[in-house]
Amino acid sequence: MLTIYECVACVLVLWFGMTLLFMACVMFLALQEGCTMVARKFPNLTTSSFRLIGRRLAIELRDD
Repeated sequence: MLTIYECVACVLVLWFGMTLLFMACVMFLALQEGCTMVARKFPNLTTSSFRLIGRRLAIELRDD
């Protein structure tokens, strides 16, 4: 009888661990898809340069 309880406990622990692992994968995929949607919706957030009224500024270094 003790062996049956041990097997049931192991199955429950494995089931719980697999459920947690599955939920972590689902959360990661949902976060990744959400970030992709935000990056497509707001493309100017993904660039590191700022636009100033549609003009580009060229900065020249001075040699003193």
